[in-house]
Amino acid sequence: MAALNDFGIWRGDPIILASKSKGRARLLESAGIPYETEDSKLDERVASGIDELNPGAQATSLARAKAQLVSSRCPGRIVIGADQTLAFAGQTLHKSTRVEDAIDQFRRLAGARHELHSAVACVRDGAVLFEIVETAKIQMRQLSEAALRSYVRAMGENVLRSVGGYEIEGIGANLLESVDGDIFTIIGLPLFGLLAELRKLGLIDEENIIR
Repeated sequence: MAALNDFGIWRGDPIILASKSKGRARLLESAGIPYETEDSKLDERVASGIDELNPGAQATSLARAKAQLVSSRCPGRIVIGADQTLAFAGQTLHKSTRVEDAIDQFRRLAGARHELHSAVACVRDGAVLFEIVETAKIQMRQLSEAALRSYVRAMGENVLRSVGGYEIEGIGANLLESVDGDIFTIIGLPLFGLLAELRKLGLIDEENIIR
């Protein structure tokens, strides 16, 4: 797939994505952003003070922490961290750690509306250059127990990879009735806002293409 640096539009080294998320990596690749990946290895469950924040602030705080951890190992480089939280019925839900927990979460979400808050933080040498958080509202279909278990069997442990357990870019779209928000936010990266900020930083230079 063509990247912006192939056309002289990208300025500088590839971005470092502080995440092992394949979905986020695919979004950067599809937008032509040159990147490398390095897992922050942040344990989100023990991050200090997170539970006291609202869902959007939680996602932003975790995205920042991931980016700063990787930035400390990569001096001079632009690092982006990303995170996503799910808000439902006044609670913030997290990634399931067991398949049975994912099934329980699907039972709670079925037939109801929830919110996904996706955040990205951009850091260089420990300093935050920008942070973005965007929200998407999702209405999940009313699902039978058989349908839930059929989906989980098809996905296997992949239901543990994202906070909602479904992947809208795959068969998970069958679980949803409607969405209010862009698909990038649902996948876990507020791409439009990210690209706008990268243009402000001069990393995407559309007016000076090398031919």
